[in-house]
Amino acid sequence: MRRTSLLLTRLVPLLLIGGACALPALAQTSAKPATAAPSAAKPATPPAGAQKGVMLSVKDVMRHIVNPAAETYWAHSGEVDDAKGANDRIPTKDSDWAVNIDTAAQIAEAGNLLMMDGRARDPNGPWMKYAMALNAAGVAGMAAASAHDHDKTNDAGSAMYDACFQCHGKYIQRPKDSLYKHDIDKDLRDAGKAAPPK
Repeated sequence: MRRTSLLLTRLVPLLLIGGACALPALAQTSAKPATAAPSAAKPATPPAGAQKGVMLSVKDVMRHIVNPAAETYWAHSGEVDDAKGANDRIPTKDSDWAVNIDTAAQIAEAGNLLMMDGRARDPNGPWMKYAMALNAAGVAGMAAASAHDHDKTNDAGSAMYDACFQCHGKYIQRPKDSLYKHDIDKDLRDAGKAAPPK
């Protein structure tokens, strides 16, 4: 119960950031019986004279939501080699698992924020695919952390990274020699190493 209320207190500000609140839609769908056909929620009409909310730029969504959440999730997942050898960073305490659930929820919702009108760079192009991949990775991270699943927590962190890397490679201008521009398989062949399995 505590995790659910903590999760809701973290998600509500994220939902409000884009100037639109999805809580009425969530309440409407949760109150319907499972056999009812889903229907599209009608957007709420703001009262007369109400001011429109501020919508963060994509850069600010990245800086203030995606980056901190992803970095925190990754700090509690994966393995890092250091002077002492392999250092497994998967949580061992409930409080650390809760951090992963919260940050994965932020990543999931950030994927939704990036699909909103005014943020989606090319709604019919790869942008939406990458935003949906980010959302799916966040949802997978929440499930893995809730289950305290070591391997799936790592897999979700990798999926988050892949979604970010692919989107940045497509939409951020990089220098000619940037790793984002490289064909990793060709780089490995040139270095005399085998390409990773696909």
